Amino acid sequence: MTINFMTVRTSLYDWAVANVQSAMPVVYLFPNAPRPTVDYVSLYISSVTQIGWDYVQEPLDNTGISEQVGDREFTLQVQVYGGDPITTIQNLRTSLQKQTVLDSLRANGIVFANWFPINDVTELIDSRYEQRASMDILFRIADVYTDNLGMIETVELEEIYKDPSGNIVYDETFLIPPL
Repeated sequence: MTINFMTVRTSLYDWAVANVQSAMPVVYLFPNAPRPTVDYVSLYISSVTQIGWDYVQEPLDNTGISEQVGDREFTLQVQVYGGDPITTIQNLRTSLQKQTVLDSLRANGIVFANWFPINDVTELIDSRYEQRASMDILFRIADVYTDNLGMIETVELEEIYKDPSGNIVYDETFLIPPL
């Protein structure tokens, strides 16, 4: 099954909602989108990377369909705005050590790989400081897809033998049917 990032985003959204303080909204934030009022958590998938070459399996039957599997990594940027952002983001990071959280993500094909440091990115907005914290989290997922390689249905083999003077001494054509 090919990767469906809408499903991935929904799974990560559900994880974040389940592991932040109640009543704190979680949103997918795009750089050009309007901001909600603080306090809130924003999620953003910032990059998707292919790891090595995909594995190509030989067709298992006479349909010519080959299954291919490739590993992908993606970075989820988590930012918390307002309130006590470092505590909130620390709770999210800690939740990734819970077996129930890891099992829930794996059920949707997402595997936690690594987290990076929590950064205090408090910023001056107008005349007041807005408390902020950010952290990147690395996840892995498999991309499974198929390719129709086609099949050779019939092979036509022609054998021609000539003597030293160039005269044909043997000329035979064989048709090899599909198995």
